[in-house]
Amino acid sequence: MANNMQEKKNGFLRRIFRKLYPTYRYDKVENIPYSLIEKNGIKLIMIDMDNTIIDYAKREYSKEMKEWAERMKRNNVKLYILSNSMLGKQVKKIANELGMKYYYNAGKPFLRGFTSIQEKEKIQKENMLMIGDQIFTDVWGGNRFGIQTILVKPINLKESIHTKFKRPFEKIVLKRMNKKGVKQ
Repeated sequence: MANNMQEKKNGFLRRIFRKLYPTYRYDKVENIPYSLIEKNGIKLIMIDMDNTIIDYAKREYSKEMKEWAERMKRNNVKLYILSNSMLGKQVKKIANELGMKYYYNAGKPFLRGFTSIQEKEKIQKENMLMIGDQIFTDVWGGNRFGIQTILVKPINLKESIHTKFKRPFEKIVLKRMNKKGVKQ
């Protein structure tokens, strides 16, 4: 009886952790090859902004990020910044410079932003992808929505206080995930 309870507990924890694992991991957005996007039939990519495409402290993106975005657009992949930032002016500025559409104050991991973009663009979930640097917002939100996810490393270690609070918990998930093996 006790053994059965332990198995149920372990199964429950496995299911919880699985929702936090990304489909893929890369060091940075610019390293994600178009061949992966093409192979998976991705037509729309949602990307977190802070510390995913721009340096949180410097508020700027790299030349390589701009080139990556242009390559995706040349291949008819729609790009959206999906940000929890409430600073619409900043999100709009970066989106316009990179030629992306945007949705700010998204409330990830809740589904409002994901759903809104899908309804507007009329693209099936199997053709969508979420990229971000945080497990508990970007990856979990994308997984809850039912799309593929990519976790990238944060561009800068300087972060908001609420993000710093979550990082130790992310390390626990990453350690467990590394044991299971996630594609890269």
